[in-house]
Formats: sequence, structure tokens, C-alpha cells
Amino acid sequence: LQLARGAAISSGINAEYGGNDILGFDSKGVIVNQADAHSSQDWRKICSQSSKVITFIDLAGHEKYLKTTIFGMTGHLPDFGMLMVGANAGIIGMTKEHLGLSLALGVPVYVVVTKIDMCPANVLEETMKLLMKILKSPGCRKIPLLVSNQDDVVVSATNFTSERICPIFQISNVTGQNMDLLKSFLNLLSVRNSYKEGDIAEFQIDDTYSVPGVGTVISGTCMRGLIRTNDSLLMGPDSLGNFKQIVVKSIHRKRLPVKEVKAGQSSSFALKKIKRGEIRKGMVLVSPQSEPKGVWEFESEIRVLHHPTTISVKYQAMVHTGSIRQTASIVTMSVQHMR
Repeated sequence: LQLARGAAISSGINAEYGGNDILGFDSKGVIVNQADAHSSQDWRKICSQSSKVITFIDLAGHEKYLKTTIFGMTGHLPDFGMLMVGANAGIIGMTKEHLGLSLALGVPVYVVVTKIDMCPANVLEETMKLLMKILKSPGCRKIPLLVSNQDDVVVSATNFTSERICPIFQISNVTGQNMDLLKSFLNLLSVRNSYKEGDIAEFQIDDTYSVPGVGTVISGTCMRGLIRTNDSLLMGPDSLGNFKQIVVKSIHRKRLPVKEVKAGQSSSFALKKIKRGEIRKGMVLVSPQSEPKGVWEFESEIRVLHHPTTISVKYQAMVHTGSIRQTASIVTMSVQHMR
């Protein structure tokens, strides 16, 4: 069973809560998920019938939930971003915000313009003009490509990660218009965050659980290397900056038991002889070879895109790194002020 490690972030304009689902393709590129929208197919069945699986992480489109969206983008290590734009609503403020977030994190983005069946032709034309203008602007410097046939699909999917191409799909979920092009594009996408032989293992913890009969379970993303069952790893840092040795009892991925996980894959581990209270979100599991150390201070290069106030020493900023959202205070700066 070969599972693709691809994860596509979907930034929905009307979505207010995050969730995730999977889409499976067989060896011939045919979708194995059930066509019936009113019944959900078991993930185990989808994975067992698929040669490629894509995970969709539905992130919040509302301004109120921007922190959740940033967490999803930084914590889940997505391969690609799918920016959803309603044809009738057009480009709204948060669309630009999410596009800027993807550009800042270096995540390749493609745009899906929905509801074209209910949108007047003149409104759709205005939406597309504004979208093209934003993608070509000096801040984005993308090459928009409106996908209208299978040749466009092949060209855009082949050059998506290496070039500045930004594919644009116009679809309707009611009539099914151009849905075949979008599905073909998803099937042709290749993994961006691939496993490298010899990398030291690193796993980022996103959440913790206490499962009856199993014990302490953690979930997260493998950032580097390869982790197998019964591997001995270091977990930390704790409140004192120390790391503790733990053993991986079992591994589950896409609700299926597996023997190993590689870089870019999300999974959950059952741990031996450790209490849930000892684990915090944002901790990492690393190989003892890396000899990790916890630090209170770090150096960074800051680029200010837009900020309402002056930034100087003692300024407190919110740092988003992986699954961690933490306030940090600036100790020293190379310049006196930043505006």
C-alpha cells in the first residue's frame, strides 16, 4: 500500500471551523471515494483501495479564526494551498490575507473559483480581472494560468512546484462543470516535502489524548527522517528545558496501523510508560543523535509587511512556529526602530 504524503490546505471563504478529509485515487487515476454524498466511506477502505491519498485540511476563512488558519499552515506542513474564491462574492479582505500567508510560508497556491453556475457573466469577469491583477502584482509575482482543458492540467501540475505558475480553476459543484479538470490536477500533483535518507528523526506534537486500554497517545507531523515502532526517542523540552527518553509503542496513520512514518506524514503514536500530563502541544520527539537543547532566546530575521505601531526593544510579538503560538519579547535589535 503506497500512501501519498501530500496535504492540500483548503482556505474556504465561508468556512468557520477546521476539519479534514481524504481523497483516494487508484493506479488508473480513478477516485475510489463513494460518489454518494450522503454516506461517508471508511478511511480504512479508501486507503486499502488507493495507490495515492490526498489529505484535505479545511481551514477557517473567517477573520475571527485567523489564528486557527495560521496554526494549520505552520503546524501541518502542507504541500500545497487551495484558495477558494466565491465567483459571486469576489475577492474579499481575507482572501488577500490567506494568499499573503501562503506566500510568506512558501506554500505553492492554486485558486478555485466556485459557484460559477449562479454567478452573472459580468460579475465573474470582474472577479477574474481582480484575481489576475493581484496574482501579477509585485507582492505575488505569480503567472496565472486559467485551466480550461487536460493539456493545461498537465502543464500546470508539472510546473506547479518549481515554477511561479498559479493554476486557476472555475468550477460548479451543482452542474459539475470543470470538476474533472480539478480532480485530474490533484491526481497529478507530487509530494513537495519528501523523505531524505539519513535525516535525523524529528516529530512535532500537535495534540495529546488518553485512550482507554492504550494509554497516552500523541498526534502530529513527522518533520524529518524516519520513525518506526519501538524506536527510542527524546521528548521535550519540558518547563525546565530538559528532554526525556520515550519508546514508541505503536503508530497509526489515516486510522490504520503502520510500521513507520516518514517526513511530511501526519500520524499518531502510542507511548510507553508516560502520563498525558507530562506532554504539552509544541513539544518534539527527536533522535538521541541530535543531542537537543532547550533555549530561552533565539536570533531571527524579521520582515515587516505592515504594522500599525513602531517596533523597538521590549516590544512583545506573537510568534507562530510549527504548532506553537507564544508571546516573545525583543531583547536586542540591529536597528533602533522598525516601522
